[in-house]
This record gives sequence, C-alpha cells and structure tokens, in this order.
Amino acid sequence: MKRRSNLTKVSLIYFALLIWLGVACATFTRVAPAVDITGKWKADFETPEGKLETFLNIQKSTDGTLTATIDVPVMDAYDVPLIFSFEKGIVHWEIEEYDVSFNGKLVDSSTIEGESSAAGGESWSVIYERVK
Repeated sequence: MKRRSNLTKVSLIYFALLIWLGVACATFTRVAPAVDITGKWKADFETPEGKLETFLNIQKSTDGTLTATIDVPVMDAYDVPLIFSFEKGIVHWEIEEYDVSFNGKLVDSSTIEGESSAAGGESWSVIYERVK
C-alpha cells in the first residue's frame, strides 16, 4: 500500500510539472502582432538615369488581401498596378511589362529598405519611408 502512495505522489509531481511547462510555453510563444503596412510610402533614390521619386500605395481589400500601385510623378505615371506581396516582413513588388522589381524588408513601422532592379541587371538601393 505504501508503494501506491509513492506512485501517486510521483504522478502528481509529473502532472504539476506538465501544467507548469504548458503555461511557460504558452507565455513564451506569443504570436507577434500583425503589422499594418497599408498607406503611402515615399522613396527618393538614384538610378542610372538620375534621381527618381516614387510613391508606393498599399491598400487592404475587404477580404484582407493587400494590393499596391506605384506613382512616378516625373514620368507622369500614377496608379500603376503592381504584383505585390508582403510576408514575414518581406516586401516584394514587380511590374512585369517593364521588368522592374523591388525586394526589401520592413525595418520598422515607418521604413522599408531594399533593392530595386530593372532589365539588363541594373540595381540600386531604395529606402521607402511612410508618408501617411
């Protein structure tokens, strides 16, 4: 009979330990809050053709899908649709017909840093800053 009592004590200790581990794991594995990347972003950068100012406009549809357009005022180009993705802090956009793309990372809530490239292998650093 004494043996059964020890087994119960050991079982209770293991059970308490499992509960403690479960609470500890739940505390340390909190999900990071979703980042709101929507809004208007501005970049001024040097290209092989000279200084260029662009505006990246990111919107969220009612179903939660992100879409984006780009404005390049010096080229009189506005609301040019982009193939756009944002996942795990990585921002990617491209304009297939012009073979232009951007790959970058959301550094903080107001800065996206990356590199843009164009046909022919030309590439340059780009920093987008949130406008609104």
